[in-house]
Amino acid sequence: MSDGAIAALILAGGQARRMGGGDKPLITIDGLSLLERTIARLRPQAAPLVLNANGDPARFQAFGLPVVADVIEGYGGPLVGILTGLEWLASHALDVEWMVSAAADTPIFPLDLVERLAAARATQGADLAMACTGSRTHPVFALWPVRLAAELRHAVAEEGMRKIEAWTERYRVALVDWPDTPDDPFFNVNTPEDVVRLGMILDGSLPAEPPLEARHEGLAVAIERRNGATPWIRDSWRPLEVIPEAPSQTPAWVMLERGEEFEHYLATGATLTLHRSDLASYRYNLAGMEPRLYVVLRKSGDADQPVRVAMVTAAPDEAQAMSESGDDVVDGLPMPAGLRDWIERFCACHPPDEPLRKRRRDTADVDGAFVGKGRR
Repeated sequence: MSDGAIAALILAGGQARRMGGGDKPLITIDGLSLLERTIARLRPQAAPLVLNANGDPARFQAFGLPVVADVIEGYGGPLVGILTGLEWLASHALDVEWMVSAAADTPIFPLDLVERLAAARATQGADLAMACTGSRTHPVFALWPVRLAAELRHAVAEEGMRKIEAWTERYRVALVDWPDTPDDPFFNVNTPEDVVRLGMILDGSLPAEPPLEARHEGLAVAIERRNGATPWIRDSWRPLEVIPEAPSQTPAWVMLERGEEFEHYLATGATLTLHRSDLASYRYNLAGMEPRLYVVLRKSGDADQPVRVAMVTAAPDEAQAMSESGDDVVDGLPMPAGLRDWIERFCACHPPDEPLRKRRRDTADVDGAFVGKGRR
């Protein structure tokens, strides 16, 4: 039993809240946007293609697709988008009886998506067909009969339904399973880290086994000493900047500048180590408006180098733990762009829902609760 001509709907109507808003489908990786990749993957499988997107349609003009806004206002989610596609096809493409839906932020979906959905639906005599990987269904990737447009409109407009699977459970659905290894073909981009992970999947650099740790050696830290404010405090120390690569052949401790009330030094040879067990803390840090590296300074008792860099970490809760002794100076400094990219790649090597965590600490106050702790 053949389904005949199958049209395709690309869903791009989301608000991209976890990406900070904007048009997620227009994010580029290696010069191609997510939407371009989705179109290139879908075009050989179905025709015509229709884009469901809200807002000014002119921003998608270069893609040459009909752009259709939700037929029900209020960003009702993908189910409203599917209704939009079915109704548009019912009124514009009378010879098309079926529509496959796909998400614009999931550009590595299977090349045989439409073929297998259609075959499973026909073989099983089902009303619909839906993609899945193992026990996980992917309701945005499904095959829909245009004839159900009126029933879906009633469910959405009259019953207030918004969840796809709440509606599909009323019908017989053929589930089509794809393997999720080595990469999940339905991996979708929701966060900046996901953009990095997708890029690694596309260029083949994503490791088969996520690393337990990563080390960045050869860091330098600029440090300031200031004269004490009282007769009982001779001086105070604080880190000023983390430098990703120390200049070649720089001594472990060198004075950079001396002023009337201060001295600036450069300490070299520090290491930033990332641990798989601290992923949640790194992700919390990277999600902030200004990701930071945390430097721990410790007095050495050595006249030649009075303080040493005891630690550089990207984990806010680890820094908070170090600040609790009161003996060390702990400061958060702006994270250099190169180190931010390196940390993002480490995080992206691990599944987005990686549950491992070494410790449980309240990191809600990391932006101010312990910055400068230990400074006297």
